Amino acid sequence: MPTFPSLAWFNAAIAATTDDPTAHERLGVADLRFGVEVVFDDGHRELYGLVLDGYDLAACGPVNAEEFWPEVTVSGSLDTWREMVADIEAHGHADPGHTLNALSLANTPLEVTASDVMGQDKFYRFMGSLQAIFDAAGKVPAASS
Repeated sequence: MPTFPSLAWFNAAIAATTDDPTAHERLGVADLRFGVEVVFDDGHRELYGLVLDGYDLAACGPVNAEEFWPEVTVSGSLDTWREMVADIEAHGHADPGHTLNALSLANTPLEVTASDVMGQDKFYRFMGSLQAIFDAAGKVPAASS
């Protein structure tokens, strides 16, 4: 079973997202290179990349930011990410206090950074698609372990 954070976890979440083609297509097309940065207790960081291209979704990672070139990155502690994933597992989707949007308001506890305003805009424009990928983790057994 995949654990968070890992490429296997993101691949499983994407597979769960695309299992229902009708629901997946309802999200619409997206064009985004998205970084998920996990900050570990010892200070080291891992960046996982997600590519949303039309209706296609792909996970990359861990990646090097200079090579992957994310348009926007959301960064947070391992504990914050795992709390979000555990909440999704418990409810089948994020409750209102554990969404990407709620956790990134005022950049606390998740911080949103972008190389330009377009990247920042894309984060909010494609929030539904991004949240759907994370919410699909509720279908992935033991995603936060």
